[in-house]
Amino acid sequence: MLLAVDVGNTTVMMGFMNDNKSFYVWRISTKNISTEDELSVHIKNFLDFSGYKSSSIDDICIASVVPSMNDVFKYYAKKYMNKNPTFVKIKDVNWIDWNVWTPNEIGADRISNVIAAKENYGENVVVVDFGTAITIDILTDKYEGGVILPGPRTAIQSLFTNTAKLPSVEAKFPDSPIGKDTATNIQSGIMLGTMFAIDGLISLFEGEFSKRFKVISTGGYGADISKSSTKIEEYIPDLTLIGISIFYHRNESTLS
Repeated sequence: MLLAVDVGNTTVMMGFMNDNKSFYVWRISTKNISTEDELSVHIKNFLDFSGYKSSSIDDICIASVVPSMNDVFKYYAKKYMNKNPTFVKIKDVNWIDWNVWTPNEIGADRISNVIAAKENYGENVVVVDFGTAITIDILTDKYEGGVILPGPRTAIQSLFTNTAKLPSVEAKFPDSPIGKDTATNIQSGIMLGTMFAIDGLISLFEGEFSKRFKVISTGGYGADISKSSTKIEEYIPDLTLIGISIFYHRNESTLS
C-alpha cells in the first residue's frame, strides 16, 4: 500500500491508500514533527492501531507546502524504509495544461487537488480547500488559476493578535447572523463572511467563463462551511490524498 502524505502549515494528514482510495487517515500537528525519529513513532503508533505493520507500506508520496519538513520525510524514508520518497511536483504533471504565468508557484496540495478533480470529474470543476489559507482552483479543459484568502482560524487569530481586546474564539457558525456578544460578532463575521466570499467568487468565475462549475471542497474547516454554501456541492475530506495517490501511480514507472 502507498502512504500518502499532505504536509500543511498547521497539520500533516497521512493516509494508507489502495487503488487511489484511502482506508485509514489521520492528522498530526505539523509542529509535533521535527525529526525522522519522531515521525517514525507517530507512523508506528497508527500502524499498530490500524492493525498493519511497517512492511505493509510499499512506498511513500508527499505533497508538501512546508519546505523545512521535506528533509524530515526524506530521512524517514531512507532510514526506516530504505527508499527515496516521491514528492508531488508540477513538472511531472504533464497531462494537465497549466494556464498560468508561474506554474512553479502552485503549491503541491493544490496540484494534488486539481489532479483528483481532473481524474474524477473531468472538466469545469472548482476546488475549495479550507486550510490555514483557503485556496480555490478553477479547472475548465485546463487549469485556469485561482484565489487565496485567509482560512477561518487564521482570520480569527489575526484579530486576536492585532487588537487589544478581541478574544480568540472557536471557528464555528453562530446561531444567528447577528452577534449578541463579542464572540458571536467575530464568528458571524468570519464564518458567514468566508462562506459568502466563496459563493460570491464562484459566481464571478461562472460569469467570467459563461458556464456552471461542479464545486467540491476539502480541508479541515470545509465540512461546516460547505453545508451552508449555496455553491459547494460535495465535501471530500481526503481529496488531497486521492490526488497524491493518482500522481504517484501516473508517474510510478518514471519516478522509480
